[in-house]
Amino acid sequence: MTEGADEKKHEAARRLRLLFGRFADSSLQSPLEGDEVLLRIDEDLSFLYDRAFRRGPSQGARGAGLGPSVLRPSTWLASVEELFPPEARVVMEEDAAARHGLAALLEDPAALASVTPSPAILALLVRLRGQIPEASLPAARRLIEEAVRDLARVLAKELAPALTGSSGPRRRTNLRVLANLDARRTVRENLRHYDRARGVLGVERLVFRRRLARQSRMRLVVLLDQSGSMVDSVVQAAILAAIFASVPSIDLRLVAFDTHVVDMTEIAGDPVEVLFSLQLGGGTLLSRAVGYAATLVAEPRRTLVVLISDFREGGALGALVTRVKDLLDAGVTVLGLVALGDKGAGGFDRRVTGALAALGMPIGAMTPRELAAWVGRHVRGGET
Repeated sequence: MTEGADEKKHEAARRLRLLFGRFADSSLQSPLEGDEVLLRIDEDLSFLYDRAFRRGPSQGARGAGLGPSVLRPSTWLASVEELFPPEARVVMEEDAAARHGLAALLEDPAALASVTPSPAILALLVRLRGQIPEASLPAARRLIEEAVRDLARVLAKELAPALTGSSGPRRRTNLRVLANLDARRTVRENLRHYDRARGVLGVERLVFRRRLARQSRMRLVVLLDQSGSMVDSVVQAAILAAIFASVPSIDLRLVAFDTHVVDMTEIAGDPVEVLFSLQLGGGTLLSRAVGYAATLVAEPRRTLVVLISDFREGGALGALVTRVKDLLDAGVTVLGLVALGDKGAGGFDRRVTGALAALGMPIGAMTPRELAAWVGRHVRGGET
């Protein structure tokens, strides 16, 4: 047998081993040995699925390799976040919610209190919020608040340069005020006047730079799809919306939708309240959401509409296309996002996105930083 054939046989054995679990080790000759990543994947799968094969104490000990996993639910969640793609992670987390490990975590306030906040935990608790027992809700809310606070602190620091007015580093101006002084270029252009003997720089000419001026506030309408598959994007969008709402030059409107539309602008500054108010799951009527966005347009050329969705339209595609075209024809800038985050896009309807893209509506996936930069470019006005 050739080396290539041996590798294919070994790869097939690894796949079968992951599929059937530890009880297949003896038949497959332990094909995972020596591969640390696959062993970790196997441990995560065993924690979730091998429990169905465990014997009770009265039935005696299990065979070699079939012992119960020593993972804790919180450790398991962190590992699944690292090792599995989004589609598999959603299925596993939903399965875990109905099985011993995660169910115990959700039902035990003390266990929730011991969990380290993370984006994975945050998305999971938001997704399973309806399954959290009443007694555990305070602990779950505290965990969500802490995770949101940590993410918001990092995002706000990263996004500030893109969203706030900053001076143009290479553009000069005759407006000679201290706020516009370009100290570095002033020093560089006056170096020929430096007196080495006295250690004094003679400044013959000050250099000033232009600062970006503000026009009227830009209205930003964020349309947020509440579909269960959009949870990761929903979490990021809720936090990002709070940051947008804090920028004086942005007039934010936050709108959540499924088959109904809910204007959440009044609570947009509190991402935790937004996340607890969302109703994840259900159908999707993009045309209804876009139609509502149209009612929020006062100055078309000073309005941005960001539609975050998997674009699985439950209504007539023609109605959606017409409404988007009306916005574009009026001068509104419309952007479609199939994902908001660092993990890339999951599944989305390419027929719908293709029809909208043909109208001239940009559609893609962005990180929060990229979206903030896009918004920032439109918010910033001319120069003084």
